[in-house]
Amino acid sequence: MTYSGRAPIYIISSLLVVMPFSANFNRFFQLLIPIALVLIIYLRFHLTLTSHQFEYKITISNITIYRKIFTSENIKKIKFRRIGWTTKNAVVKVRGGFNFSVAYFNSEQLIRELEEFALANHIEIQKTRDYQLLEKYYTHS
Repeated sequence: MTYSGRAPIYIISSLLVVMPFSANFNRFFQLLIPIALVLIIYLRFHLTLTSHQFEYKITISNITIYRKIFTSENIKKIKFRRIGWTTKNAVVKVRGGFNFSVAYFNSEQLIRELEEFALANHIEIQKTRDYQLLEKYYTHS
């Protein structure tokens, strides 16, 4: 199944706060901030899960800027943790590459599928105590 996510709103809002004060910057920064803002607005994250591998892709509009296919050999562990009060997150720890988070996808189903993927492929799972509390109190079975 394929999941899609967007860049967090706090990055976009922080650039909007900086823009009115950019008059004191030189011309380079006055052009750089709006360009960065437009790029972040169109930034998308895609994660496609299959039974033996998953593909992580970052695109701007329809242009792929990063694409990586992970198998169980590429993954050290998947760490499940809590963000905020009730938001679950998983961080995929990768051998020889960038670790990535699935917080941008906002999907409970993705978290469940990542856990099933880890169990099926014998990947180490680490759950924080806060995450275990979320599972206990907010999981509807």
